[in-house]
Amino acid sequence: MDKVKVLIKKPGQEPYIEEVENKLETFQEIVGGYIECVEFPGLENVDLFVNEEGKLNNLEGNFWLPEYEDCVVGTCYMVGFDPEEGESVDIPEKAIEFCKKYIKTFEIPVGLDLYKDFYILEPFMKNQYKKYKKQMAEM
Repeated sequence: MDKVKVLIKKPGQEPYIEEVENKLETFQEIVGGYIECVEFPGLENVDLFVNEEGKLNNLEGNFWLPEYEDCVVGTCYMVGFDPEEGESVDIPEKAIEFCKKYIKTFEIPVGLDLYKDFYILEPFMKNQYKKYKKQMAEM
């Protein structure tokens, strides 16, 4: 596949869809450095790519990942994954909506800095996660 549809999320901005070249250099360009991949919480075969050195470089906080007890910093992107081929594929439409809602729930609030305000953010996000888990259980 030459191009792939991804969901890009920059700190402080709404996530957006973009079709990009399906190659390492393009993905590194999106995140601004070396890439690190984790499975997006709550979704099979959807990968979340972040800048591997983001925290070392003090990149701006983006959104919390309570399942990993971590935070995405800098620009990231989500993309589908085909386990049979071992390749990135278009992010499924269903996954786009799920990712957007998840990000909205755990986005770093405007005016707070991940590093300076961590003592405020951590308990706030833990509380958000409790509410989120309760909502998910009720669905």
